[in-house]
Amino acid sequence: MCGILGQINYDNSNHHHLHLSSLNHRGPDGSGEWTNNAKNVYLGHTRLAILDPTPAGQQPMIDHSKRFTIAFNGEIYNHVELRRLMPDISWRGNSDTETLLELFALKGLDALPLLKGMFAFAVYDDAEKVIYIVRDRVGIKPIWYRINDNSCSFSSELIPLLEEGEIAPSKVALSEYIAFGRMPGSGELYDRLQQVKPGEWVKLKANGQVEKGQWWPDSSSFQFPTRKRRNEYVERVNNLVTQAVHEHLISDVGVGAFLSGGIDSSIITLIAARELGKNLRTFTVGFPNKQKQYDERSIAAKVAKKAGAEHFEIEVTEEACLKWVKQAVTSLDVPSVDAINTFIVSKAVRDMGLKVALSGLGGDELFAGYPSFKTVPILNSLNLLPNNLINNIVKLTPSNIQEKLGGLKSFNAIDLAVARRRFCSVEKLREMGLSAGIPLIPPAPANLDTMAKISWGELFGYTVPMLLRDSDQMSMAAGLEIRVPFLDHVLIEEVLCIPEKFKKGKGVKPLLVDAFKSILPEEVYNKPKQGFSLPMADWIKGPLEAFTDEGLSAVAAILHLTEPLSLKSKFLNSSLHWTRIWNWSVLGHWLIRRNEVKIYEPAPAI
Repeated sequence: MCGILGQINYDNSNHHHLHLSSLNHRGPDGSGEWTNNAKNVYLGHTRLAILDPTPAGQQPMIDHSKRFTIAFNGEIYNHVELRRLMPDISWRGNSDTETLLELFALKGLDALPLLKGMFAFAVYDDAEKVIYIVRDRVGIKPIWYRINDNSCSFSSELIPLLEEGEIAPSKVALSEYIAFGRMPGSGELYDRLQQVKPGEWVKLKANGQVEKGQWWPDSSSFQFPTRKRRNEYVERVNNLVTQAVHEHLISDVGVGAFLSGGIDSSIITLIAARELGKNLRTFTVGFPNKQKQYDERSIAAKVAKKAGAEHFEIEVTEEACLKWVKQAVTSLDVPSVDAINTFIVSKAVRDMGLKVALSGLGGDELFAGYPSFKTVPILNSLNLLPNNLINNIVKLTPSNIQEKLGGLKSFNAIDLAVARRRFCSVEKLREMGLSAGIPLIPPAPANLDTMAKISWGELFGYTVPMLLRDSDQMSMAAGLEIRVPFLDHVLIEEVLCIPEKFKKGKGVKPLLVDAFKSILPEEVYNKPKQGFSLPMADWIKGPLEAFTDEGLSAVAAILHLTEPLSLKSKFLNSSLHWTRIWNWSVLGHWLIRRNEVKIYEPAPAI
């Protein structure tokens, strides 16, 4: 896992304003820089060495023909198989970077559908004088780009691309952040600055022209199966997940697993242990005795014992957690309400000497692990009613439901799945002079049923713009690579096409549980869904109060809004969830960092 940075100048100048050192945390094992002969193209790379940690894997890397140069962030899990397509290449090393580079040199953009992995990369073609920047199918790895008057720059993180003095993002981006606690997954965040979309390539020409193409999904991506019995799907899911975990174990350094004691992480651990045995290290993060309600160490320990893994219980003290919470907030290149958990787990595991960890992220989205899979089908039936009747019905629902559904133009399954995660209503945003904060979700494949559409909404309305963003940013801040086998594209494509009647049943994620019931301890799937959580409400009222208030005052002053401070009393009266004010506070601290001002006058009293 690495950081990449680059620029192409349209005026043939050799000047670039990028600072590779800003990405050192993403690649503590080394760095490299490259410019073309004309000096108008620059590529930079910081390295976290996972595959072929020798000098043969260093980047930027030039292909054997000297035409193509690559800067690559990610992992290509099938790179050994791909080398068999190129028998005439004299390989210099064993890195997947070299495999990807030579495959791209051979096939160009036609190489992309052959790749299995998580990746964001840039390739300079010296013959055509263009740069291709590419992102993996579901956006596991990020890449940003900015088009200026005389150049185009790109980076693994947003901060290196911001001009000096820039503070606030666009109104559209700010609205979506306030509405959902995270920045948009697509579209402009600043003037002419945006992300490469999941499954997209962008071609940057030396004359300033930009071309784009969506390479995934394509017409062959989603094929509906012909299986007729549930046990056939149970067996197929077992095979798909097992294969995905197997492929995600490729590494020249040690691999570990986050083990929460939940269904997804337990399945990944048990599969990985079949291959690695005691060479697999598992990690469970727990809290002191006074926070036992947030602790699942006993179940995790039972899973680890069954797996035969080398298990570590990491008890994080309140003092360390509070320190890491603040460190996480200051490490964000874009603000997020939900990044702290990932940073704390990543920091704890990296401090144990590990570079690679498997995560269960994605299992809930594919196998109906969220409440949306129960509530959205009920709300979806409102689509059958006239609009005026729908509006009247919504007005009769509790205020928290009105906040999520008010202003919706459609009650289809995807829009409802996305709206369910809304923090702030459309009406409230407009009162603050902002836009509606409605995310742009890529069109779903044709003929998906309701449950698959909810999965699509969760994936591209929540997982990609928040969970994957946070996982990348926070793990990289700690110097750790997180791998997510449940987001293997073959697994996604097949599971979304499984008829919903086979995914339904008793308990949580019944199809996934049945696929691995023979190896899962009963406690794992018979307990209520919990997940790793922090006692944030208690901390915000106690040791984090001053830090939270500083962020609230800053965002209120910078954006000239009274809303952030008005929420504090509601939270103290237990009538508001802690995420609603933490959302604003994180934004405030992010704006402080952008403005490089440490103290703000409080906003007017409310």
